[in-house]
Amino acid sequence: MSKSGSRTALLCSVAMAMGLAGAAQAADAAADGEVSEVVVTGRPIADSEAAALKVQRESVALVSVIAADAVGRLPDQNIAFAVGRLPGVAVERDQGQARYVNLRGSKPNWTTVSFDGMTIVSPEGRQTRFDNIPSAIASQIVVSKAVTPDMPGETIAGNINIVTRSPFDRAGFFFDSKIELGYVELGGGEESNLSVVMSDRFLDDRLGLLAQFSHYHRNMVTDNWETDPYQTAGNGRDQRPGAETRRWAREFENKAYRLTRENLGATLKAEYELDENNRLFASTILTQYDDDEQRNNYIFRMDNGAANTGTAACPATPAPITTSGFADICVSGNTPQKGTVYGAQITSNTRTGEITEYTWTSTVGGRHKVAEWDLDWKLNYTQTEDGQDLSSQAFFASPSDVAQRPTVEYDFTDRNNNTVRLYRTVVTNGVRSRGAPVRFIDDFAIPALTGTGVAITTIDGGDPTFAYTGKFDAGRDLEAFGMPIRVKLGGEFTTRTKKHEEKTYSATGAQLAAAGRTFTYDAVRNLKPYQAELGLGYDFNYYTKSAQDKLANDLLKAGVLTRQNTNANYFRVQEQILAGYAMATAETGWGNVVGGVRVERAENTGEAFGGVGATTQLIQVKNDYVLVFPSLHVNWDLNDEMRVRVGLTTGAARPDFDELRPNLIANDGLQTIAGGNPDAKPEKAMGVDAYFEWYMQPRGYLSFGVYYKDLKDVLFSQSGTFGRDTLNFGGVDRSGYTLTTLRNGGSGHLLGAEASIQQSLDSYLEDNDAIPDWVKGFGVQANITLNDSEVTVPAVAGVPARKVPLVGSSDVAYNVSLIYERYGFSARLAYQWRSKWMQSTGDYQTLNGKVVPVTNGDIYWNDDEELDLSLRYRISDRLEWSFDVANITNDPGRRFADSEAYPIEWERFGRRWIMGISYTF
Repeated sequence: MSKSGSRTALLCSVAMAMGLAGAAQAADAAADGEVSEVVVTGRPIADSEAAALKVQRESVALVSVIAADAVGRLPDQNIAFAVGRLPGVAVERDQGQARYVNLRGSKPNWTTVSFDGMTIVSPEGRQTRFDNIPSAIASQIVVSKAVTPDMPGETIAGNINIVTRSPFDRAGFFFDSKIELGYVELGGGEESNLSVVMSDRFLDDRLGLLAQFSHYHRNMVTDNWETDPYQTAGNGRDQRPGAETRRWAREFENKAYRLTRENLGATLKAEYELDENNRLFASTILTQYDDDEQRNNYIFRMDNGAANTGTAACPATPAPITTSGFADICVSGNTPQKGTVYGAQITSNTRTGEITEYTWTSTVGGRHKVAEWDLDWKLNYTQTEDGQDLSSQAFFASPSDVAQRPTVEYDFTDRNNNTVRLYRTVVTNGVRSRGAPVRFIDDFAIPALTGTGVAITTIDGGDPTFAYTGKFDAGRDLEAFGMPIRVKLGGEFTTRTKKHEEKTYSATGAQLAAAGRTFTYDAVRNLKPYQAELGLGYDFNYYTKSAQDKLANDLLKAGVLTRQNTNANYFRVQEQILAGYAMATAETGWGNVVGGVRVERAENTGEAFGGVGATTQLIQVKNDYVLVFPSLHVNWDLNDEMRVRVGLTTGAARPDFDELRPNLIANDGLQTIAGGNPDAKPEKAMGVDAYFEWYMQPRGYLSFGVYYKDLKDVLFSQSGTFGRDTLNFGGVDRSGYTLTTLRNGGSGHLLGAEASIQQSLDSYLEDNDAIPDWVKGFGVQANITLNDSEVTVPAVAGVPARKVPLVGSSDVAYNVSLIYERYGFSARLAYQWRSKWMQSTGDYQTLNGKVVPVTNGDIYWNDDEELDLSLRYRISDRLEWSFDVANITNDPGRRFADSEAYPIEWERFGRRWIMGISYTF
């Protein structure tokens, strides 16, 4: 395959003609390699696996590869789903949809993403959301687990390179299309998927043009309950003996989501070969994720109006119930797992989020042969945005009169089904008791917020990022020490700017009343009941999006909703990275050795509003640092099929942009400062990999290996001396104040092992006439990853240093796929499983000599599984039928706080069926 191109103006005009809003991006190949052409010969799974293994085998560093046709044979509508099938990869889901990637047990922000070899920053920042990249744009996905000096050093785990299609992948005119329609079990929503690819060559095959478009749509609802935050004795409520061992849920809530999710992908490429020594290319890529969330949220505040319990043991004769009874073991036998709260407040909100995330990246470049040198250059512009729009949100709450609030019986004994039941609250001479049961929640008074509370709001906001990159590489072959050596030199300059923009308009209950514009839930109610299947313990009606949006817009036009000061949320952070590298690949009689070094200088500037108390001003800060990344890779060919790889690598993960913002607020009375940390430095790692690979002919593969990373400067929330004069105004020196923020200081390790196999019976039985032909179509793919990680959380606030697993690290993760391919029919049953993993670290305190969480403490996701089935039948050379079933086991997403005994979230999403037809010409 050759890569070449035309002019950016041509691409931009074609993009506008196709209606592609946004801007531009892209460009080259995979980690310095070309993408092999895939020729489908009637066994698409086998052919795509062979193409992927070829790239993997020829790589000079450790990679895993998946080809586009393999992606298309599973219901993997985004890149996260697709790479989750590879060894060493586990995914984190959001409402049933794969979103983040944990590569070999690492944090999501330790893995970078590239399009055609150009690294970009995701709309969210360092933590790449792969669900906003549709899998339809990929020709291949290359997961580099051990980087080389010609790749950016801003990664600890590795890089995921999305290689997009090229007009030179196919000879002449090519057209491929797919349309699918489906059904979502939970809520009865619809699902659809459309993709089209066209390419052709002109001017004696020297000019290639390609256009690709895809669109995915799904309507769904969710089953959900959340029980959090948990509180211990330090909350001032439960003070009775043994309180430090008890954790009470402050609230219980249901979030009834109605979701419409869409993915859009579009690619335009022009590649032009001037002559055999000069090639040019230009490409633009747009990926967009739209999430229209309509959420009814009912929150039962157990602690509202609760009283301190005192420190004595429970009296022998229970006292009359004159308080809510929250966190009181003396009231009706209450425990943290089961009990009654008299007069709990209901708070409710109805929220419409119209969230759009997009990445728009464009690249122009060339490849030239000058004398003995191969010269490559690329210029890239990338624009992304993490949209945060709320078209409307309304807030409601129970009145202060206890008799108008419910008595809530809570039962948290079943970790898979926390429930509440509602009753009237009877108050007689100040004594509270349980009244008649109530099924319909609106039988209780839940008016819109009054007084100073915000009753309705609308937000137009987002975090845009603008990046410019220039990259130059030069390589040549030479002889040294009696062996051929490939020398490569290069440099790269990148500037990235990320900021937060927000316009918020809102009105309090008092402002609405003054304008004579109060409203009730009846103003936005529709008659549609709960569409999911979870037994809530009460009934409700959904709100109507159009009615609530109209209400907000009318109030906005009338001037009742007023613009709020959102300076506290503003930030602008810019980084400039100048990098240079040198490396060499020495070919030996037994393999090759790749070594070199990369040096990167980073300069950060940031601004945000900070100051003392409510008196703020714009604060600007600046810092810089230099990082050096040496690496060495040894690839030893035992024979034509077996290879041993050993790699020594270094890497770093830069703090996210919002973590660097200088939104520093000082408290002169306490001599403390809170906010971001503009002095935060990258988290660093030194690693070693040792792998054995066996490429069994013709398509079999077996590998196993171990890896180890030594970690330092891991970021944790810590307290320490501020050490800057940034807030020294008004004649006060605040440099010695205590700043609590994310700081470097954690250290630890990540040790893991990985094994993978793929094999089909026809590799062994193709020429065996004694075996029935149909038996030969069976095959298997399987991989497993084992991790042992440990990071030390520094001592803070009297709590000694403690050891925790690495965020995002499961002890075990595996994939098993059973495959059948024969007579134009292919089937794949794929199963994924991962053990529990930490989502975030929390705050702890020491009570009566025992270290306990302040609220939730460390938060974990529980083990996760998914089973998917895909069927394909080739009707003719040009037509193929498809049928997919996703999420067959319907496993819920579950989170817990510090211990599995304290679940904080349970959510289920339902199975999905989709069927379609594809046409190729």
